[in-house]
Formats: sequence, structure tokens, C-alpha cells
Amino acid sequence: MNASIIIPTRNRSKWLTSAIQSFAEQDFPSSQYEIIVVDNGSTDNTGEITERAALLNKNNIRYIYEPEPGLLSGRHRGMSEAKGEILVFVDDDIEAVNGWLSAIMAELKDESVHMVGGPSLHMYEVDPPQWVEKYYSWKDDQLTCGSLSLLNKGKERLEIDPVFVWGLNFAIRKKTLFDLGGFHPDNIPKSLQHFQGDGETGLALKMKGKGLKAVYAPGAKVYHHIPRERLTVAYFEKRFFYQGVCDSYTQIRKNKGLSNIKIPNYQIFDQFLPNVPAYDQYKQIIYKRIHNAYVDGFLFHQEAVQKSKTLLKWVLKEDYFDYRLPELNLQEQQQIQEVSDRIQKRSTHLQWPRTTAQDMFKDAFNLINSDDMVTALSKLDTMVHQYPNMPKVHLTRALCLSALDRPREAVRAAIAELTIQHDNKQAVDILLKNQQVLLEELKTAPQAAVRLVERILKSRLNRV
Repeated sequence: MNASIIIPTRNRSKWLTSAIQSFAEQDFPSSQYEIIVVDNGSTDNTGEITERAALLNKNNIRYIYEPEPGLLSGRHRGMSEAKGEILVFVDDDIEAVNGWLSAIMAELKDESVHMVGGPSLHMYEVDPPQWVEKYYSWKDDQLTCGSLSLLNKGKERLEIDPVFVWGLNFAIRKKTLFDLGGFHPDNIPKSLQHFQGDGETGLALKMKGKGLKAVYAPGAKVYHHIPRERLTVAYFEKRFFYQGVCDSYTQIRKNKGLSNIKIPNYQIFDQFLPNVPAYDQYKQIIYKRIHNAYVDGFLFHQEAVQKSKTLLKWVLKEDYFDYRLPELNLQEQQQIQEVSDRIQKRSTHLQWPRTTAQDMFKDAFNLINSDDMVTALSKLDTMVHQYPNMPKVHLTRALCLSALDRPREAVRAAIAELTIQHDNKQAVDILLKNQQVLLEELKTAPQAAVRLVERILKSRLNRV
């Protein structure tokens, strides 16, 4: 067997079916590769999905349950079980194009090539907000966005820095992976984040240090599902906190200890300036909050390692083939928890400005005019809780939801608006535009709302 495709997964059955199917339908001979699903303690139907896929496809599809938390355990358990000479590590929320595996294997016929990656393109659930563009890096037509695991280096084969072969689309020779000591800890649950490492980045840095060749193969293309939750400020703060932990881990390993560490700085918060558009003010707060979350992650890890000799020993391990997380003593656990609590309460975080209802509504319209429907909807959701009877708030939410292709929620918001403004023409238009959804919603709506909508629609139709 030439190749093993390894899919570490945990509670992601929503995407797993399409991921496995895309790997099973490759134009590469099915007898020459296997698919291994490593379940990191899922509580959903991951096992059933894998078994169903194995019955429906000719490929050798195997399911392995690995309860140890974290991506490291999924990757290393998969590599220990794999029969292929080439190991292809993928994420459970991607879909590979046909020809993907053939493109990888063609590059690895050259024995001087040790690692292969390819384009990872987006499948957005909703259009990203405008502020996300700051995290795109463009060079000519080439795109890099590490925050969302997007990469497109064009249509030509390239020798690349190994750090640009990312874990969602990562092929390597098995011998090379073992010789380099395997992966580092990655994607650790939040409660255990002090054990987080730099994942495939640490492996790539070791490969780079030995001068081993990595290749970008344009035919090895995957598409990455990006749900709306990943296009929020809250997600980016979480993602950059995690990145700060990763970078602290990398520095400690590089320096073989806690000396000579370069600590990143907080950004200073500038006061709001008069006559500056509201959305520009919010973007600056967003960027500073995200940056500060990165610094928090870095400092959290540094302080946690200082408090625990066990954790320092874990960071400096020669390899992680034994991927079981170490046991901290009670004092270490308490001290690390104190560090975590202190970081979370840090007063230097930037707060959103205090605004009146009219100011919030104006900001929402500015966001809509900037085509940032996701952030606008978040602000309107807050307004609905604070000012549920304010005219036009529900209507504006309905318009946002319609733009985001969420008709059922748009209909509910339009009905809510009509309970405040019975003659609102735009709200009625939304109901008429989504008549089938409206009929389904009225089956479960309160009778008072049903009678109101029927009366308004009859009146509208009579006027027509």
C-alpha cells in the first residue's frame, strides 16, 4: 500500500461525510491507499458515519477510537496504525478535488521531495466581514491567511518553505516523519491549553533546519469549510490566544528554556476621534482586541511554564511518540489556574464604547453599508435584547438575515417587527418573498401572531 490518508476528528460529523467521500472518490487506484479515521473522543455519530462510508466504498476505510485529547494523539495514533509509505494528514472539514491524491503521489516519486502541500481554498458559509481582510496576505495573485487556513500560491509547481505545508493538507514520507520525531502537541482542549504546542510548525522547522525539500503542488487542491462562527471577533480572539501559546512554546524549545524570551507588546488604545466613521472606529478596536488576545496567550503560556516543572519538561520533550498528557500535581494545577484567571481578568482589554440605542442603530447601518452583515447582525441581536420594542430593529435584522440567506430567521424577525409596526411595508414584503417558509413558521407561531399576520396580509392583498 502506497498511501494512508489520516483524518483526526472529534464531534465534526457535520463535515466528515463529505470529507471521506472526497477522499474515497479519488482517481488513484483504491487498492493503493487507505483512509484512517481517528476519533478523538467524539460523542456524535462519527463512528456510524465512518462505518457507513466503509460499506459504500471500495476503499480500505478504518475507524480507530483514541480517547487521549488533542490533535497530536490523533495524528500519532494514525501514523502508528498506517500501512502506507506516504502519510497524508487532513482535517475533517475539507473536501479534496479529484486528482488531489494523484498530484501528491506524483511529486513524491522524486525521492528528494519529503513533504507536499497544495492550495486550500475557502467554502464560506457566509461572506466574511470586511475587517477580516486585514488577515489576508496578498502577493500578486497569491493568498495566505493562516487564521483561516487558506493558501493559494498559484497554478505553478513550487519548492516552498516547509512552514507553508499546513496540517489540513499535509503529505509526508513516513520515514521522514519518524526520523524528525513526529508532530508537536496541537489543538488541545481549552481547559488543557497549557499543554498546547506548535503542531506541524515545529516539525516543519526541523525539516527546514535539515534542508529537506517541500513542494507546493497546484493539483493537490482542497476546499475548506468555514462556518459563520469562524468569521466573528470572538473566534479570532480565541484563535490568536492559541497562536500566542504556540509561539511561546516555539521560543522555549528554541532557547531550551525560559531565558532570552522576546515578549510581544500590548497595543495602546487610542481614544475615539470625532468625525471618524463608526465602522472605522470599530475595526481599530477589533484589531487591537485580537492582538491583545495573542499577547495574552503568549504570557499565559510563559507564566504557566514558570509555575510547573512538569510542564517545562513536557515542552522540552525530545519527541511525542508517547503522546499521553502528563499529570500535574495539585499545586501546579492551582497555580496554572490562577494564571489563567488573572489573564482573563486583565483590565487592558479594550471595551466597546458606551452608546445609546440610536448610536447602536446608526453603527449597525454603517456596518450594513460596508457589507459587513455578520457584525451588523451581532450588534442588532444585542439591541433586540436591550430594546425589544424599538421600531425598525427587528426589520433591520430581517434584512440582514435575508442578505445572509437565512430566510426562516428573517421571517421570524419580520413578524416581530409587524407586532410593533403593523403597517411596515418592508416587513410585509419579506413575508411575501418567503411564503413557503412563512406558512411553515405560522404552524408553530403563537395564535396572536398568526391572527395579526393574516389580518395584515389580507389588508395588503385587498389594497393591491
